Amino acid sequence: MPDFLKQNPQVEIQLFENFPRENEKNLLSGNIDCYIGQTPEAIDSSLDIVSNGGEKYYIVISPASPYYQAGKFILDPNELDLKELLQEPFVLSVPGSAIRHQVNGVFQRFHLEPKVVLESKSIITATSLAIHGMGLTISTASIIKRIGETPINLFPISHDLINVVFFIASRREKNKSKALKNLIREFKTKNLQAMIR
Repeated sequence: MPDFLKQNPQVEIQLFENFPRENEKNLLSGNIDCYIGQTPEAIDSSLDIVSNGGEKYYIVISPASPYYQAGKFILDPNELDLKELLQEPFVLSVPGSAIRHQVNGVFQRFHLEPKVVLESKSIITATSLAIHGMGLTISTASIIKRIGETPINLFPISHDLINVVFFIASRREKNKSKALKNLIREFKTKNLQAMIR
């Protein structure tokens, strides 16, 4: 946004943070000009969608977990059994969020119901609580990087099961505003690939 606003100072931005279905409904009804989100596969096909970047999901394992391995950070995917990890207590984002939708898909793939000890509207809060031993969570690189350094393990989840792809969606119109075209162009040029090493 900052680079876009520097180049387009006449544009007024209003930021609405809602669940994905609400954003999509507002876009389709013309209440908003665009929708920036994740998981473009779930978006109405009548919309124009531009994807850019993405990131990997990890199970966050704190030292309070019996699965924690001291002296390691990112675990090898073969070191633990994903299905076994998914049967542990979890701190998750609330139902309806984009991340929760994807996380539920992972549990369904293994025919499991998550053992939810706590839900939060904020994935940052859920991740922080997991880091501090409240349970495991499934989070992304960009979220984990926001939280101060602490001893944890990250168990990578295969892209085939879950991953984040960022997108910007707009209504399919012949005459999009110049500002919207500029925002879409700016979105395309950004490096939105968060990584943890």
